[in-house]
Amino acid sequence: MLSYQNEFCDLTLREGIDEYRDYLKKITVMFWVKIALKQKIKYSCHDATHVIFGLDTSLEEEAMLDCWIFFGGDYFKVTKEYFKGSLDIKETNEKVFDLVKEVGYLKYTYLYLRVIFQKWPKIFFRTRKMKKWDYFFSLNLLNSKISKIREDYNINILSPDERAMKKIIWSRAI
Repeated sequence: MLSYQNEFCDLTLREGIDEYRDYLKKITVMFWVKIALKQKIKYSCHDATHVIFGLDTSLEEEAMLDCWIFFGGDYFKVTKEYFKGSLDIKETNEKVFDLVKEVGYLKYTYLYLRVIFQKWPKIFFRTRKMKKWDYFFSLNLLNSKISKIREDYNINILSPDERAMKKIIWSRAI
């Protein structure tokens, strides 16, 4: 378990993102590590969402992150920025296409839907109690404690037991 996955994590957001990035470097079998590490923005918005919502990079937790962002974030603002052309998610698209190619479209779709149906109700109800997370967060938050940010936004992350899937279909971890 990574430090930022602790509900009351004492790291700053900057330290949490650094820990997340170090974790990416260690799991070298992951097919998109090269892409993630080449990103121009050291503290990307997507990395911050992993830290804020306490999720790693497994397929299951990526799908859970989508639920957090859709229900608890400014999903429509992100979508609007994408269609305006001011948001470059080329790396994200490459990751998804590589992932689909690696595990197969049917398995990817099955996994994604399985996670969504199992986890979205719990995430949905937690997001109703929280202040919306701005995907394009203020860089001032980088020096704030993760636990303080979660408190300010009333974010109650999933515990390890709540994140666990009954049956893991595929894992990127070593």
